[in-house]
Amino acid sequence: MNNTKRLIALSLVLCLSLFAFAACKGDEELDLGSSQAESEHKAELFDGLPDKKYGGSVVFLVPGDFFQLYGSNEIIAQESSPELLNNEINKRNEMVENRFGVKIEEIRTTSENAMLELIRAESLSGSGAYDIVMPYIPQAATLAIENMFYELSDFEYIDLKKPCWDQNAVKSMSIKHKTYFATGDISLLSLACTHTMVFNKDIIRENGLENPYDLVESGNWTIDKLAEMAAGVTSDIDGVDGMSCNDRYGFLVNKNFVTSLFVGAGKSIVAKDKDDIPYLSIVTDAESSATVFTKIYDLVNDSTICGRIDDANGSYYTTAVASGQTVWDAATKSVANKLALFRSMAVIDVLDLGEYECNYGIIPIPKLNAEQESYHSLVSTIYATCVAIPKSCSDMEKSSVIAQAMCEASTDTTKNAYFNIILKLRKMQDDESGAMLDKIFDDRVYDLGVIYNWGGTSAYDMKSVANFMSDIAFSGSQTYASTLESIKSAAQTAMEATVEAYK
Repeated sequence: MNNTKRLIALSLVLCLSLFAFAACKGDEELDLGSSQAESEHKAELFDGLPDKKYGGSVVFLVPGDFFQLYGSNEIIAQESSPELLNNEINKRNEMVENRFGVKIEEIRTTSENAMLELIRAESLSGSGAYDIVMPYIPQAATLAIENMFYELSDFEYIDLKKPCWDQNAVKSMSIKHKTYFATGDISLLSLACTHTMVFNKDIIRENGLENPYDLVESGNWTIDKLAEMAAGVTSDIDGVDGMSCNDRYGFLVNKNFVTSLFVGAGKSIVAKDKDDIPYLSIVTDAESSATVFTKIYDLVNDSTICGRIDDANGSYYTTAVASGQTVWDAATKSVANKLALFRSMAVIDVLDLGEYECNYGIIPIPKLNAEQESYHSLVSTIYATCVAIPKSCSDMEKSSVIAQAMCEASTDTTKNAYFNIILKLRKMQDDESGAMLDKIFDDRVYDLGVIYNWGGTSAYDMKSVANFMSDIAFSGSQTYASTLESIKSAAQTAMEATVEAYK
């Protein structure tokens, strides 16, 4: 989405937020400055941190706006962000600054690789230019292997067990019980990059279909139910032979969502043993993994169910491009115009729907079957940020204290603004969608196979454990077994090298 669209979407968020805030002034959840819950949290804020004034600046290195939507709006207020969010950023920073006698500052990178280059260069110069860094998670993984970061749990004042740190991430991203980077309430991009689904409520009502919210709550929102409902509405309605972006689809799906469906079905690419050492669960659990993938493959290759958004050879893609649209804008318009029942999305992309008058809801990725205990939502970590402390920082204690303090102070400020107001209460059109977001965020998955992309030459390499299923599913040729066999050795070797580096 271009910058103009981003500003429009964010302006709409602001307008809606301010209107509702004024109308609901007495609502405790909305009164960010005076709620009892916040007061209780503040009483515990910074508990365990030293009563000390450090002086000087604390400089964060963060991603800039080279990827538009994926630039950081987490540390310093940005002109393109809603005023309500900026107010909470400033409030949080002032709390930390006053408590510890510091000034919060940031340096924004100007290209995708700049984060890696700057931290590596800083490691050699040792000038202490960055006190805390917030790379995208795969970048942090690369730098951790290169021994650029301190181990977080070694710091006296970093408490990764506190709820301000995402416990799913803390548990998943360690190797050999060493954690060199973590994410939590300070990282809005980790929320934004969580995969989910939206649905058009009008199509549900007009076709007498089951309420997706009820299906989720009863535990019956499954891949088979998705296929059943989607097949019932897919139809060629534009008067032109063949399916196009002007026809109605049951499910619009993008390529990298295939891995999300796999994880949503309770599977993993990489798991860890009792010693916190990763292994290729997709290999050790080969039969079950292959069965689940086959179900997903059949789903996305069924033209009576799916339109493949970013399949360059598919009719949806070709007709959208021919009409002068990006495929992403076309897919959003399909949901808004009742031409798509379900669509795969990251949370950040839901903002696009704010440009339209449409009745939509948000739900988790479907389970494999009703017996599966919970829903799982994969975080697309490629643009999700995390926190790390570079070995080149000038004051280890100061960096660690401020990292912990900023994460703690984000819970009732920036995270609350982003989640409770911007997403849950304003962009979503009903109470149920807010409850769905709670469920989605509570069961987020950070898969080490996706983070490290072992066996791949880059984050975008399709012949890697992180991406090969997406590549096969959109190829139309079921080569799962042979492809896995061809890549597993390289993935295993790369994974072992990472484990060795963690020693």
